[in-house]
Amino acid sequence: MKKIALIMEGWKHFFTFAWPAGILQRINETNEDVNLYIFNSSGSWNPDKDYNMGEYNIYQLPDLNDFDGIILDINNVRYKDVRENVIQAAKKTGKPVISIAKEIEDFYYVGIDNYGAMRTMIAHLHEEHNCDNFWFIMGAEDNYENQIRVQAMKDYMDAQGIRYSEDEFYYESFEYHCGYSGFLELRAMHYKRMPQAIICANDNIAVGVCEAAVKLGYKIPQDFCVTGFDNFDKAAYYKPQLTTVGHVREEVGYKCMELLLALWKGEEIERFHYTDTTCIFRESCGCAKDNSIDHEQNARDQVIYGIETADFDEQILSLEYELMGCRTIKEMTDWIPKCVTSANCDAMYLVLDEHINDFRKNEGDYDRDFLETEAFRESGYPDEMLVEFAYADGQNLTKDGQKIHSLFPFFEHPESGKDFLFMPLHFRNRAVGYFVIRNGVYLMAKQYLYKILNTLTSAMENLHKKEKLEYVNQVLADLNIKDFMTGMYNRFGYQKLAQKLFEEKKALRENLQILYFDMDRLKYLNDNYGHEYGDFAIKTIAAAILKNCPKYSVPVRTGGDEFVVIQQQLSPKELKAMQENIREEIRIKSEKVYFPFPLTVSIGCVVTDMETDRTLDDYIREADENMYEEKVKKKAER
Repeated sequence: MKKIALIMEGWKHFFTFAWPAGILQRINETNEDVNLYIFNSSGSWNPDKDYNMGEYNIYQLPDLNDFDGIILDINNVRYKDVRENVIQAAKKTGKPVISIAKEIEDFYYVGIDNYGAMRTMIAHLHEEHNCDNFWFIMGAEDNYENQIRVQAMKDYMDAQGIRYSEDEFYYESFEYHCGYSGFLELRAMHYKRMPQAIICANDNIAVGVCEAAVKLGYKIPQDFCVTGFDNFDKAAYYKPQLTTVGHVREEVGYKCMELLLALWKGEEIERFHYTDTTCIFRESCGCAKDNSIDHEQNARDQVIYGIETADFDEQILSLEYELMGCRTIKEMTDWIPKCVTSANCDAMYLVLDEHINDFRKNEGDYDRDFLETEAFRESGYPDEMLVEFAYADGQNLTKDGQKIHSLFPFFEHPESGKDFLFMPLHFRNRAVGYFVIRNGVYLMAKQYLYKILNTLTSAMENLHKKEKLEYVNQVLADLNIKDFMTGMYNRFGYQKLAQKLFEEKKALRENLQILYFDMDRLKYLNDNYGHEYGDFAIKTIAAAILKNCPKYSVPVRTGGDEFVVIQQQLSPKELKAMQENIREEIRIKSEKVYFPFPLTVSIGCVVTDMETDRTLDDYIREADENMYEEKVKKKAER
């Protein structure tokens, strides 16, 4: 089974379904053994660069060497370094690479015939409507297709001897407001000589031009012609109907697939390939009205679209409500197929960085330094990731702790003609994971993906922030009850936890063990080697005690080098092993750092008798006395 990687940029936050649709059409026509893997970002619309970079991180997910062919649709990616990284990664594979709508060195090119279409358009205005004074309101100046369209018009005007100047060209974006603001700006510059025609880079811009012009009292085409490009629905149903350029966008994807099939067979092919365009001349340039337009059908379509959109919005509201009450990511993912019944895809997967569970995982072990570490990556993904949710063919296939190290073989599929769509999940510029759907044609075509992902991501981020806040609150609480140097409980912790444990066990008539630890020769160490050595010794002993304490014990630092552990009763064998482990841990640590003399600790132990009225302080004093007997014995031996 061959695999194709399609790396693409959505239009704003809309999914460009035409390319995958054309590719899949060609695959399914002849049942080719090929599957399509789509890596889609939506980083072209948000003014927040950090957010956009979080989107573009999805391009680093695939190892392009795993694929037999690569198709790039990166013409609208706003950041040069992002584009260049994708290009270089594709080149290094040595696999056939096709670029859509952007000429890239060493790659094959597939796109519409921008040059021929725009040259035909300006020739029509000049030769049929006698226009020789133009304004040009175009898209982004660095957009490849836009540059080709501009070059076509300039070449035609040069050939015909038509004069023009650069200040008659306005560049901004491909949106409605570009046409609106572009018209106002050009009019302010050239109001003494209005144009005979305004050529726009697409239909969105053309509508903006018409709206601005009409508000100022101009009539189209009586005062000047206006043309668009792309033949969106708005071109046919706007009044006046817009002259535009029509093309079947799916044909670009279809052609890409044809080329890959030919290349896999070893055939020699041309580098540049163009799909057909058709100039459609309508009212806005002074041509006849197109009476074939079915306004009634369009009205019905709009009604149905409104109903479907309202229904989907209700599903999203339901999803948002349910996610608010979820306490884990897994609970959240269970609600997606329940709430979004219109998803209509074969499978969904949620793959996350394991750090998403950090604050829950570390519950009970609160570390201030942990808060200062940013776990999620800004670039790329971890080598090992967690499959938090897997839903395929109507069944929940999620397995606790399931992990993957690469896309394959996990996302392999034995049947051909399947598509997998990978979309990034991120908290602004931090990569959290990715969401995958298989054969989600309905979601792609209806443009519902962004709302689903945005809802899920927002809920995940809110949960993560909540867990982090709870963790912070516990850290702050620990600051009050824990000793800063050792991490053991302090006097406040002793009063809050040790006394509580003692009273609980007393009520149950269950005995406890009290261990009293005291470092040997601390004063000698401080006086002869300095307090840095003394502090190291205290930390070493405390760490050894903490490491070997039974679960649910209460370790307390009661003085400079004195420690108490209140714990459930161990057997004599277990107690002896615990003490030996602590002493051995201290010995090893001190030898590793070449301590000036062997570091040792004296230990006293006592078992409570909950049948008596003795207090916890009474038992601690007894343990202290037992410890002191051991210390005296050591001194005598020295």
